Amino acid sequence: MARLRSTIPYDPRADRIADAGWLGAVGRGVIQRVLSADLLLHTLSDAVASAWTPGKAARLTVRRVIVSQIMYTGVQALSLVSVIAFLLGASIIIQSSLMGSTDGELLGKVLVAVVLRELAPLITAIVVAGRSGTAMATELGNMKVNSEVLALSSLGIDPSRYIVLPRLVATIVSVLVLMIYFSVVAILGAFTFAELSANGSWGSLYAGVSRGVMPFDLGLFLLKGVGLGAIVGWLCCHYGLQVKSSPTEVPQQASRAVVMSLLCGVAYSTFVTGVFYWIVGPVIH
Repeated sequence: MARLRSTIPYDPRADRIADAGWLGAVGRGVIQRVLSADLLLHTLSDAVASAWTPGKAARLTVRRVIVSQIMYTGVQALSLVSVIAFLLGASIIIQSSLMGSTDGELLGKVLVAVVLRELAPLITAIVVAGRSGTAMATELGNMKVNSEVLALSSLGIDPSRYIVLPRLVATIVSVLVLMIYFSVVAILGAFTFAELSANGSWGSLYAGVSRGVMPFDLGLFLLKGVGLGAIVGWLCCHYGLQVKSSPTEVPQQASRAVVMSLLCGVAYSTFVTGVFYWIVGPVIH
């Protein structure tokens, strides 16, 4: 018996796609991933290239958007970062006291290795991605649904310059500044609980921190801060702009943006840490 096919609606390619087999499915998957990677790279390259686009009035507008984004992404996150950083520094001292460690200088070096080099960049990026990245992707997704991005393009305004670039710059600046603030608050929390628990003195902890910090740490700090900030801003803007026309896509793309930001951020941080210790070698003695 001949197979009947639906004609409303009917895609003339449907029969060929169904008969393509596993090889066709693999090919379609590869093509789809290549196209997705191309779109992802274009989101970043177009935003960076737009920074050199002429137009004095446009530059002033972009700067105002950058400042407003920094206020939301960085300044308004200070209270949350303060609480997390202080409790984290305290928890490190509590754990060390439970293990019976009283060497304040060694604790200071551990704080440098754990907080400054690892947790401060990573947790700051996680906070920014979870708090501001979700809002960023949701905002851009709603702009796509409401055809606001299309309206900007029809008015001759480059969406990459007006939408993506300010958020990319704001996340990089915010992550860098919040990393410094996180490190200071975490170390203060550690010093406070060390003094209260008699697990090392301020002097010994300070000596350990000062001896643990190396000239290479500045490069590592900047590399992680700029990289993680760029990853969060880039991916959240990209997935927000991938919303087509349905409002139901907005939360899906926002969730995907945060998940991919966290995954890529952890992978990037691990890679940079591995390269750092491969070049510098063991630094805790």
